[in-house]
Amino acid sequence: MNRSDRECPAPPSGGLRARREAAGLSLQGLAVRSGYSRSYLSRVETGRRAPTPAVLRVYTELPLAETGRRRPAEPPGRPAAAGPRPRLSADGAELGITWFGSEVRRLRMAAGKSLDVLGCEVFLSRPYLGKIEQGDARGNYQLALSLDAALGAQGRLTRLFLEECARVGPVAPDTDILFRGPRSEPERATGAAADPAERAAAAAARLEALRVRSHRSGPHSIVGELGDGVVELHRLVDGAGHRPPSPANPAWPVMLRYAELLGWTAQETGHDAIALRWTHTVGDWARALGDADALGYALIRHSQWARRRGDAGTAVELARRAGSVPGIAPRIEQFAAQREAQACALARDETGFRQALDRYHTLLAAPASGGSSAEPTPWGPAPDPVFEGSRLFEATCLVDLADFRTAASLFDRGMSRLGAPRTGYARLAVRQAIACAHVGELDQACHVVRESLPTVSRQGSASLRGDLKLLIRVLNRHRRSSAVRALLPDLTSVARVTGGTRAAAPAAEGP
Repeated sequence: MNRSDRECPAPPSGGLRARREAAGLSLQGLAVRSGYSRSYLSRVETGRRAPTPAVLRVYTELPLAETGRRRPAEPPGRPAAAGPRPRLSADGAELGITWFGSEVRRLRMAAGKSLDVLGCEVFLSRPYLGKIEQGDARGNYQLALSLDAALGAQGRLTRLFLEECARVGPVAPDTDILFRGPRSEPERATGAAADPAERAAAAAARLEALRVRSHRSGPHSIVGELGDGVVELHRLVDGAGHRPPSPANPAWPVMLRYAELLGWTAQETGHDAIALRWTHTVGDWARALGDADALGYALIRHSQWARRRGDAGTAVELARRAGSVPGIAPRIEQFAAQREAQACALARDETGFRQALDRYHTLLAAPASGGSSAEPTPWGPAPDPVFEGSRLFEATCLVDLADFRTAASLFDRGMSRLGAPRTGYARLAVRQAIACAHVGELDQACHVVRESLPTVSRQGSASLRGDLKLLIRVLNRHRRSSAVRALLPDLTSVARVTGGTRAAAPAAEGP
């Protein structure tokens, strides 16, 4: 027993449970922060186990915002370059987010109501209400209205409920929206009078605006407008609903891009089956139109879907098919080589990974060495020379290959060279945190992911959920680290609202 264990602090006045509740923590929240099990802390609070000096110190050091007491010191070992920064709070305040369940708990405690009392008022069981407060359940809008009335929130809880549902993402429109039935006579008259080329140009401009908004506010923010745009264009290019796609119609290329982006939003909001149906639809239209780039990118999207489902073999095959489509742009070939490398890494095929990675770098260097530039293509993310000139993509794949030490080293060298923050860089940060956590660099892992949590939460990306859950599993092995305990509550909350997918942990995509 060391000296700190022998020096027993005075028990908190009012009891241990009262001290924990005054800090706004559940037993599970305190267990995550302290490293002790929930059942052990429960026995201590109810007197079935005598508290040790170390446990008493956990309770006495809990921050009390209401009393203005000084918060505990920052976790030791923080990188010096980071400078002082506030700790993340249990309700997500430092993320600019208030969780619905956390606000229910705060209002209930402020009203002096127990779980049993509030549960009786809104006709809920005590365990289910506890799950809502912990974020493990959300209920429905009618329940949010009942809780709002019972706690006198004056609409705040219903607003938070709707905001949280939006972060998770609405159900993306399925392909059956293309066949909603015949248009009305005014719609037919308007469609006939408009110039198809002008309408296609206006739709293309709206698409670019929606794409920019999706990166700023998350894919869930554009689902409705994207669906309406697809229906409008489909009626423009195929008024009767039966004519095949025609390359003579200027609206079809725009239609393909709308449908592809709608498939991406379905994937990012956690609706994989709908995303796959849109991907097949884009592929069918691209074959009918003879658009090699659109067909190649549809196969790439299908490869990403298979990789996220953990089917590495199918993902490799589809990526190779995408790269072998005759006449595709060099940029599409680069994407295909990237996805093949990622799929091989997921399959732990290091030889295939290295071959695909070498082909990717060769394709990147080909335009400059050959004196010609790659033709522009509307498919895929915009070029990022800093990212593409680094070894960060290789580092993300090495995480799947379990070469964490090499990956951490490549991340350390490459991440510092990135310029202005981009949405895609948050994916890299989560992968870097996984690598650092595996090699024992816990403070660095927490520091890296902490900076990216606001972006990850705002995006609500289901494709990141696998990586977030993997990171949580790794960090849970080191819960006695103060930096890990400070991060886990918010990291867990963000992982719960990043979309509902059962995908295996994927390799991070390029920004």
